[in-house]
Amino acid sequence: MELVTNDGVRLNYQVHGQGQPIIFVEGFGGYQEIWNLQVEYFLGMRYQIITYDHRNHGQSERTDKNLTLKQLTDDLETLIDYLKLDAPILIGHSMGASVCYSYLQRNNKVKAVMAIDQSPKMLNDKNWTYGFEDITADNFQSKLVQKNNVHETLHGLDNRVFEDLNQAKAMHPFDRERTLPLLFDHVQKDWRSVLTNTQVPVTLIVAKQSPYFDYRFGEVMAKANPKVKTFTMNNSGHDIMAEVPDEFNQVLRHFVLSSCRK
Repeated sequence: MELVTNDGVRLNYQVHGQGQPIIFVEGFGGYQEIWNLQVEYFLGMRYQIITYDHRNHGQSERTDKNLTLKQLTDDLETLIDYLKLDAPILIGHSMGASVCYSYLQRNNKVKAVMAIDQSPKMLNDKNWTYGFEDITADNFQSKLVQKNNVHETLHGLDNRVFEDLNQAKAMHPFDRERTLPLLFDHVQKDWRSVLTNTQVPVTLIVAKQSPYFDYRFGEVMAKANPKVKTFTMNNSGHDIMAEVPDEFNQVLRHFVLSSCRK
């Protein structure tokens, strides 16, 4: 299925089931197929599951227009309004979590937010050492212009995800160079005040073996606001939901059930 954004870009989205809506938001260079095992798991639990591809990602349109976090937040808002969703639960991975932070900043009509392995501030400085690898305001452009050779996963993706995801990548290749303006915009954002001030429940899922972030950023943000919780996943790298999907789905199930009781 497709919708057209407020600036005329076609986005591909999928809707499964009925009930409390849960929207899964992919990261930079991601594909909605990364969520296949979450879709499958929650379909039998009377939830409505929505996945979609960002502009320049997956099955969505390629464009040079508005490659910013603000526009991705507009796109999410367009999707929610188009589907007439009431108080959705937002689940974001990596940059997708930052899109959720951004949406939360402008609209608190969400039931809850889960952010998967995404620090609220990507740039490191003398007062914040929980950013992405060793990037700073001075070096991020030179560091990020080259594709990172770090292994994103700890043991690779679960085989049940691997085949469909690889097929999606082959059919719809991601043009990283063309989409670098989005990455540069993403890494310069600071969402800490959003988490510090939110009254919407937020759970930060952190990976103890993340190749990108010091997982202890979750503890820092949880101490700043009782509405923010953190949960550490062991034996996983960055792509938690696709590396250890069975363990992750149990954590996600508890999060969704507890969110719906509130």
